[in-house]
Amino acid sequence: MINHITRATKLSVPKGPNLWIPLILFVLAASLLVVMLFATLGYQILYLDRGYPGVSVAGAGIGGMTRAEIVTSVARQASEYINHPVTIKIGTESWTFTGQELGMRVDVIATANQAYEIGRTGSLIGDMYTHLFLFFSPLDIEPIIIYERGPTEELLHGLTATVNYPPQDAQLAIRSATDVSIIPAQRGRRLHVAATRPLIEAALSDEAAQPVTAFTQEVIPAITDADVEEAFNQAKTLLSAPLTFRYTTDTDSAEWQLEPDTVAQMINIVKKMEPDGQARLAIELDRAQLANYFEEFARVINQEAADAQLRFDDDSGQLMVLQPSRDGRRLDLDRTYQVAAEAVKYGAKIIELPVLLTPAVVPSNDLARLGIRELISESTSYFKGSSRGRIRNIALAASRFDGVVVPPGETFSFNEHLGPVTAATGFDESLIIYGDRTTVGIGGGVCQVSTTAFRAAFFGGYELVERWAHGYRVSWYEINSVTGLDATIYEPDIDLRFRNDTDHYLLIQTETDEDEGTLTFKFYGSPTGREVLVSDPVESNIVKYDRPVYEETADLPKGIIKQVDWAKNGLDVSVTRVVKQGETILHNDEIVSHYRPWRAVYQVGTAE
Repeated sequence: MINHITRATKLSVPKGPNLWIPLILFVLAASLLVVMLFATLGYQILYLDRGYPGVSVAGAGIGGMTRAEIVTSVARQASEYINHPVTIKIGTESWTFTGQELGMRVDVIATANQAYEIGRTGSLIGDMYTHLFLFFSPLDIEPIIIYERGPTEELLHGLTATVNYPPQDAQLAIRSATDVSIIPAQRGRRLHVAATRPLIEAALSDEAAQPVTAFTQEVIPAITDADVEEAFNQAKTLLSAPLTFRYTTDTDSAEWQLEPDTVAQMINIVKKMEPDGQARLAIELDRAQLANYFEEFARVINQEAADAQLRFDDDSGQLMVLQPSRDGRRLDLDRTYQVAAEAVKYGAKIIELPVLLTPAVVPSNDLARLGIRELISESTSYFKGSSRGRIRNIALAASRFDGVVVPPGETFSFNEHLGPVTAATGFDESLIIYGDRTTVGIGGGVCQVSTTAFRAAFFGGYELVERWAHGYRVSWYEINSVTGLDATIYEPDIDLRFRNDTDHYLLIQTETDEDEGTLTFKFYGSPTGREVLVSDPVESNIVKYDRPVYEETADLPKGIIKQVDWAKNGLDVSVTRVVKQGETILHNDEIVSHYRPWRAVYQVGTAE
């Protein structure tokens, strides 16, 4: 049997201090950590809902304060913080506003929350470090500032009413003819809001900021002194002597002067835009005031043209001038204003007035050119036995055509030369055809004149333009004449017209012999070589006249019967006229007349 002997082995502890020291330090560190951990927990429990010591807002400590107390403290500090003054200088003037007026405010809640949350990150080690750091190095929180530009903009815009002033354009002052001057231009000023606002915003964050010098701009006037110089020189020149308006012809002249002081009152100063976009002052004479003077000039200058009054002497075969012609003239007002404006512009002192001349249609200074050398045609009608009123009307109407001249190519109008047929123009009452009977009216007998004129034109070979037949045959017009060559007129609608289709003037002369009861129209001109061929009247559709009519009248003594109308059959009449010049036919006319039957009319006197 084998016996095992076991030897006891003795453990030995290493010798030396290196093993114990770390152990001791570890124990101490662990103990310290535990102490600090419990201390931190106790510290956080102590300030569970309060600000930690070492934290301040704008220099005011919040340690130990609740959140609500911190808000109150921040709000108290904010009012002082945002009332920091900012001074704005413009020139020699200044205005001071607080930060609050300029749009600053403190976000109290956000600032209080920021201060309260320091040391409360949720990290035990981190918060413990922060608490320890605050113990040795306190932390001051700046308030959270909110800035809104609106109030600053509003204040600056409000200042513009005080700061801004407009530029003053240079002006021309005309006080009298000898007192003309330039009022110098002045620059304006304008506050530049957009450029000034950043300067104010910088000053709001700088407690030691100097006054803010606002940014302003000079505003240049639209019209400078140089822009007035030309008008100034023009005014000085214009007012240096009288302004003369002159009208001169070979036979006539007139002159008017406006003194400088008068002209000075007529000057308008106007602004003109040049092609380069620059505004300049100019002077003009006032059109309304000039009009008063120009009307005076026109009264002296203007005159109507007057044709020559001519007479052809049958005995001598010469054309005589009874009254010379006169050319018409008229002041050209539009052009007068233009030349007056040009005189002002260029410094002219004498203005030649522009006059428009209207030559007389019938001139007397060259009778040979008129070509009135002999009698071309004549026509005579008869009115013996007519009433005194009818005779006076025939003589008066015929006188309106004595001396009438028809230029080549012009159309003669009977009504134009006759004028209105009224008592006011000298015509008497007489028997006239009205409707289906003869009655008393103004102008009876005038158609005798138109009929006679028609026949002179008819047999003279002139171009017929307008002719109307009477509704009834009239005995006066058929004496020594065929039926169908009468011509009625009724002013102003029914007219007698013919055209002088020759190359020379036509002179009409009339002769009225009241004793013999004859009216004659004579046409004078140049020989035309025309041949006038007239057919015999062709009558058709004859209608027998009715029984006579007897009418009582107090204009005749009782028992007296007077015939005033003669019976005539109604019929249609056609007369053909051919006007030839050599082998050339100039006119081929058919003169057609339609007459209704006309019965005899007798007046029976009833006067006692």
